[in-house]
Amino acid sequence: MSTIISPNKTSTSLKVPSQKSPIVSGTLEKKQIKLRVALQMFNITLKKAGSLFKAIEVIKKMRAKYQRAFGETMLTKVSKVDDRYFWRLGAPGFPSKASYKMQSNEANRFFSEQNSKGLRTLFIAITKKCPLRCEHCFEWENLNQEDTLTTKDIIDLVHKYQDYGTTQIMLSGGEPMLRVNDIYKVLDAAKEETDFWIITSGLGLTKERAKKLKAKGLTGVMVSLDHFLPEKHNQFRGFESAFQNAINAVVNANQAGLVTTLSLCATKSFITENNLAAYMDLAKELGVSFVQLIEPKAVGGYKGKDVELEKMHYELLEDTFLKYNSELAFQQYPIVNYLNYHQRRIGCFGGGDRFFYIDTDGYAHLCPFCSSQVSSALEFSAEDTIDLLTQYSCHSFSLGDGF
Repeated sequence: MSTIISPNKTSTSLKVPSQKSPIVSGTLEKKQIKLRVALQMFNITLKKAGSLFKAIEVIKKMRAKYQRAFGETMLTKVSKVDDRYFWRLGAPGFPSKASYKMQSNEANRFFSEQNSKGLRTLFIAITKKCPLRCEHCFEWENLNQEDTLTTKDIIDLVHKYQDYGTTQIMLSGGEPMLRVNDIYKVLDAAKEETDFWIITSGLGLTKERAKKLKAKGLTGVMVSLDHFLPEKHNQFRGFESAFQNAINAVVNANQAGLVTTLSLCATKSFITENNLAAYMDLAKELGVSFVQLIEPKAVGGYKGKDVELEKMHYELLEDTFLKYNSELAFQQYPIVNYLNYHQRRIGCFGGGDRFFYIDTDGYAHLCPFCSSQVSSALEFSAEDTIDLLTQYSCHSFSLGDGF
C-alpha cells in the first residue's frame, strides 16, 4: 500500500494498493515481440504485393509515415497482459485475429488497387445514464434522458462494423457499466476478431463483474481519472466517491486479467511538470498498461468556455509523452498515449479514417468532440457512413506549428 503524495509533499489519507507493472522489462523479450510483429506485417505485405521488391518498397513507406506520426522507434515499450502484447491504445493485442486484421488493413492503404476499408477503433456510446456530473462530458446535454439504443441495436452496430473490418470497439456512455447485462450479451454475440474495451468512471466495476467481462471476451477497461488527489478528482466528476470507484475498478480489472488504462482530461489548471509527474507515479503504482492524455475541447459541459490548451500546455504534455515512452528512467512506467501529438503532425485520425464516434442515439460523428450528426449509423451501411464522414472536416490542427 502507498499513500498518494501531492507535489507539495503533503499526504492524503487514501491508501492505494500497489500493483505489479505489466510493462515488459526484458530487452530480449521486447526484441522478440518487435521481430514477431514486424514479420507478421512483412508477410502480410509480401502476400499483397506479389513481389519482394514491391513489399520492401511499401514497408519503407509505412515506416516513414509511422515515424513521422510517432517521432520515435515503434515498440519502444510493451505491456504484457494475459499472454498478449500491447504497445499502442489504437492497436489490438498481439497475437490475435484482431492484430492480424489491423495490420492487413494498414497494408491495404498502400495498395491503390486494394479496398482500404477497415477501422482501427469504433466508439459507441451505449447509454445516456450516469450519476456523475463530469465537467468536461461531451454528452452533457443528453445525460439521463431516456435511452434509445436497444441491445439489438448495439449488437447490430457491432456486427456491421466487425464485417467492415473494425479491430477495436470501445463502449462508452454515459456510464456503460449501468448496462453491464447488455454488455454481456454484446460480447456473447460478437465475433472473436475484434478487441472490446469499456470506457468507464469505474462505477460498478466489481471483482465479479470484471471476471465475468473477461470470461466473455472483454480486452480492457479505460478508467477516467482526472487528478491524483481524491478531492480534486471528485470535484471534477461531481461525485463524492468518484476517485475511490476509479481506483477500485483498476484493481479489480487488473486482477481479472484485463488491460487497464487511466484516461486524464488534462486541463490548463492541471498541467504542470509536478502534477504530471505525480499522476504518472500513481499510474505506475496502480500497474496500468496505459495513460491516455486528452486535451479538453469547448463542447458538451465545456461548451462556450475557454478550455482550449495553449502551446506551453501541450508542449508539457508532449514532453511527458516522449519522456515516459522512451527514457530509461521511466521504463517501468505505463505507456503514454497522446493522440493530439500525432494529429499535429499528420492530421486527424477521426472522421472514418482510423476511428469515429456513434452517439447515444445511434448517429455517427467525426469524433466525440465534433458534436455534429453526420448520419444514422443504424440506417446507413458502414461503407456509406464512412463515405459521408470523409466529406466533413474535424476540428483543425496546426500541422507543424513550431515543430
